[in-house]
Amino acid sequence: MAELRVVETAHQSREWPAATLLSEASRGAGPLSASAFVLVLLPFLMIPRGASGADIRVPGSAQVPTLQGQTAPGETGSERDSHAVSAPQAVAVRLTGSLNIDGTPDEEAWASATPVTEYWQTQPLEGEPGSQRTEARFLYDDDALYVGAILYSENPIAARLKRRDASFADTDLFAVFIDGYHDHQVAYRFVLNAAGVRKDSRANPDGSNGDTSWDPVWEGAAQVGDEGWSAEMRIPFSQLRFSPADRQVWGIQIERRDRSNNEWSYSAFTPLLERGGVARFGHLVGIEGIEPARPLELLPYVTARNERLDVPANTGAGVRNPFQSGSDYFGSAGLDLKYRVGTNLTLDAAVNPDFGQVEVDPAVINLTAFETRYQERRPFFVEGMDLFTFQEGGPAGSTGRPPQLVYSRRIGGPPQGSAPSQAAFADAPQATTILGAAKLTGRSESGWSVGLLEAVTEREVTPWVDGSGTRSETVVEPATNYVVGRLRRDLRAGDTRVGVIGGAVNRGLEGSSLVLPSAAYTGGLDFANEWAGRSWRVSGALAASHLRGSEAAMVATQRSSSRYFQRPDVDRLSVDSMATSLSGYYAMADLTKQAGTVQVRLAGAAISPGYEVNDLGFQSRADRFILDTQLKYQETVPGRIFRSWEVRGGPDAIWNYGGDRVFAQFNVLTDWVLANYWSGSSAMRYDAKIDDDRLTRGGPIAVGPERFSARVNIQTDRTKPYVVNASYDWSHDAAGSKRNAADISLLVAVQSNWEVSFGPSVAKERVAAQYVTSVLDPLATETFGRRYVFAGLSQTTVSLDTRFNITFTPNLTFELYAQPFISTGNYGGLKEFRAPRTFDFLRYGTDTGTLTDQRDGTFRVDPDAAGPAASFTVDNRDFSYRSLRGNAVLRWEWRPGSTLFLVWQQSRVEELEASDPTLSGVGESRIGHDTGEIFRIPPNNIFQLKVSYWFNP
Repeated sequence: MAELRVVETAHQSREWPAATLLSEASRGAGPLSASAFVLVLLPFLMIPRGASGADIRVPGSAQVPTLQGQTAPGETGSERDSHAVSAPQAVAVRLTGSLNIDGTPDEEAWASATPVTEYWQTQPLEGEPGSQRTEARFLYDDDALYVGAILYSENPIAARLKRRDASFADTDLFAVFIDGYHDHQVAYRFVLNAAGVRKDSRANPDGSNGDTSWDPVWEGAAQVGDEGWSAEMRIPFSQLRFSPADRQVWGIQIERRDRSNNEWSYSAFTPLLERGGVARFGHLVGIEGIEPARPLELLPYVTARNERLDVPANTGAGVRNPFQSGSDYFGSAGLDLKYRVGTNLTLDAAVNPDFGQVEVDPAVINLTAFETRYQERRPFFVEGMDLFTFQEGGPAGSTGRPPQLVYSRRIGGPPQGSAPSQAAFADAPQATTILGAAKLTGRSESGWSVGLLEAVTEREVTPWVDGSGTRSETVVEPATNYVVGRLRRDLRAGDTRVGVIGGAVNRGLEGSSLVLPSAAYTGGLDFANEWAGRSWRVSGALAASHLRGSEAAMVATQRSSSRYFQRPDVDRLSVDSMATSLSGYYAMADLTKQAGTVQVRLAGAAISPGYEVNDLGFQSRADRFILDTQLKYQETVPGRIFRSWEVRGGPDAIWNYGGDRVFAQFNVLTDWVLANYWSGSSAMRYDAKIDDDRLTRGGPIAVGPERFSARVNIQTDRTKPYVVNASYDWSHDAAGSKRNAADISLLVAVQSNWEVSFGPSVAKERVAAQYVTSVLDPLATETFGRRYVFAGLSQTTVSLDTRFNITFTPNLTFELYAQPFISTGNYGGLKEFRAPRTFDFLRYGTDTGTLTDQRDGTFRVDPDAAGPAASFTVDNRDFSYRSLRGNAVLRWEWRPGSTLFLVWQQSRVEELEASDPTLSGVGESRIGHDTGEIFRIPPNNIFQLKVSYWFNP
C-alpha cells in the first residue's frame, strides 16, 4: 500500500497526490432520548417521523446536518421531491493512461478525480460524521468504471480471507452501490473487504441484499498499510445495466464498515426510522460517451463424474443389478450464455445446465400432509429472479408465506413417478434433466421492466427389471415446458409500481400413466404505491389459476391436501369426478405504515377453494380468508442497555369459505441489540381454540385445542472470533401435545483465513393425535362411513450442522458441509376420531374394540370387538431414520469469470420401520447407538470435476 501521509490532525484534510478535497459539512449534536412503548402513541400514527420534531441531531448544533446539498434527515413529503437536484454528488473522470488493480490507488490518474470525503454514521452514532476519514474516487474509460478508495483508520484493521460472497460481519469493508438505470428500484452492490475478498449482489429497493447469487465478472484488490487500508475496483460496463444516454447519471451509495468500533457510514445518509434505500442514493455524474460493451458472454463447461454407490442386493431376484456396478463414470458438457438484445434487454440461457457444485439439501422428517419447501440454490434460477417476484406484502397466514406463483425448484425437480412394485432393480433418475433454459430481462428508461423465463425438461424414463430379468421401462416424468412472463411499470420515481405476470406449464403425457395436469396456467396483477416520503404503502394483488387434464388428474387435485374437496361434512364442496379443469383466484390487500417509531400493518387475503399454483409455484392452502395485523414500536437511539430494540405483535385469524375459524393467534415478538452488540429475539404466541379442517386429512372437521408457545434466541457479537447463537422453543396445548427444542451454534474464526462452525440441535415432541390412516366402514355413521385412525407420537430429532471453510487466496477456497441427522418416532396406542367438531378419540382396546399386536409388524384392530364392524390391520409406524449428508467443494477462479470445481458428495441414509418384523429397537430414542450406526451405513460417494471458461468475444 502506498504511504498515506498525514499532514493535519484527524478529521482534517490529509494530503493525497494532486487531490482536491471536498469541504466537510457542518456538525451538530444532541442524541434523542429514549421513549417508552405505550399504546397511547396510536394517535400519532399519521404523523411522519420527520414531522415530530424528534429527528437525529448532531452534537453541538441546533440543526440537522445537510450533506453536500442532500435532503436533510427528517425531510418528507414535498421536501423529498427536491432530492433529484439536492442529492450528494460524486464525479467520475475519464481515465488517461492505465491502472494496475492491485489495491493501491497511487497511479497519477487517480489524482485527477475529486474524492468523496463526507460520510455519515447510521451506527453507532446515528447522524454523526464518520469517525475515520474515507476518500473514494471514480474513473472510467470505454470499457469499465474504476473505484479507488483510501480508508484511513486509527484502529486495527480486520482483514479476513473468506470465500467470495461470505458474510463480512467480522471484517472491515468498503462497498459501492450503483443504480445504473437511476430508476430507484434495483442497485448493484460491489464489496471488498480489507483482505481483497469480493462480494456482490443485487440490492432491493430498500437497499437490503436481494439476489446474492449474482456473480458478475469484475476485479478488486485491497492493501493494508500503516494508516489504514486501500481498495481498487474495476467494474466492466458489460456487468452493469444502464440507459443509452450520452451523458449518464447513476444513483450511487458508498458504504464503509469499521469493524473495530462497529461503525457503519454512508455517503448518502438516511435516518434509520425513515425509508431509505435506492431512492435516497446520491448521484454519480461525469460519465459520457460510453457504449455498451460487447453484447455476448459465453461460459462453456465440461464435467467428469464418478459415482461410487452402495448397490443393495435383492435376494429375491434371480438376476444381478444390470444398471449399476458400484463404480460408474459419466461426462457431460453444457453452455451458459449472456447476450444483450438491444440496449435494455439481456438474454441469459443455459444448455444442459449442471448444478453439481451446489450444496446438498438438509435432511428433514416430514410427517404432515404438506410438501417441504426447499431453498433454491442453483445459480441460474436465483440470479435475476427478483423481477419475477409477485406482490409486495400480503398476509402469510398459518403457513408462514403467501402462495408463491413462481417456485423455480419445480423446474428440474425429482421425477413425480416411480418404477412399479414388481421391479427388482431400477435405474431411477434423481432429478429431471433440464434440456435448456432462458431468461430475457431488462428495464427501459421510461420505467418498464420486462422478464421472460422459459425452460424445457426432458421426458424421463426409468428402466427396470423384474425378478426373472425381464426388462421394461416406465415414464416417471413427462417432457414439460415452463414459461413465465413478467411486466412491471414504475411511476413517480419508483414510488408507484404496477405489474402483471403470467405462467404456463404444459406436459406431454402421451404414453405415460402419470396422473398429472396436462396444462396449468396462472396470471396476476399487482400494484404498490408509497407516499409521505415512502412512510406509507398500500399494495394489492389479484391472481387466477386454471388447470386442465384428465378426470383422474382433476380428482387427485381436488382431493389434495391444499383443499380436500372430499370432506364429508361440507355441502359447499364436493369432488367432481367428471371435471377436466379446475379454476380459482387469489386476492390480497395490504396497508402498511413502514417508517417511524410506530408502524402498523393491516392485510387481508382470499384464496378460493379452486386456486392451485403448485405446478409452477408453491402453495399449501386454499379455501381461506386471511386477516393479518401488526403493530410495531422500534427504538434506534442507543441507550445504556440497548443499542436498539423493537416490539411488534397483533392478532391474526383465518377462516375457510364456510365461515369456520381455522386459525386464531395473538403474538408478541421482540428484537434487540445490546450495548455490547449481543443481539436476540423472542416470540410469545397464543393460539385460540379453532375448527380444524385438515386434521382428518379429508375427513370431517375437528377442533384444534388452544396452544401456548414461546421462542427465545441469543447471539453474541458477530464481530468477535467466537460467535455463539443459541435458541430454545417451547409449546404446549390443551390436549397434551408439547414440544421442546434447543439448538446452539458455535462459529470459530481465530485465524484470518479459516472458520469452522458447529450447530447441534435437539427436539423432543409429543403429538397427542398423529394421523395414521382411514378405513372405509359403513357402520361408522358418526364419522360418515369411515374410521379415522390416529395415535400418539413421541419423536426425538438430533442433528449437527458442521461447516469448515478455508480460503487460500481470494480466488481459491475450500468448503466442507456435513450434517449427521437422527430422528426416531414411537407411535402410542391406536385410536379413532369420535365425532365431528371435537378433539375426542376412542382408544382401541380401552374405550372401544380390541387391539392386537400380531408380532409381524402389524396391529389387528376390531373396532367393536364382537360387533358387526369388520376388523382391519394397521402397520406398525414406529421408525428410526439415520443419515449423514455432506459435500466438499474446492473452488478456484483461475481467471476472471472462469472457475474450476472439485466436488465430493457423500450420503449415508438408513430408514428403519417397525413394520419389518426382523428389526428390533426401531423407534426407540438411543442417540449414542444411532450415532455409531450412522458410520456403519455403506456410503454413496460422488466425485466430480467441473471446469468453466468465461469469455466475451
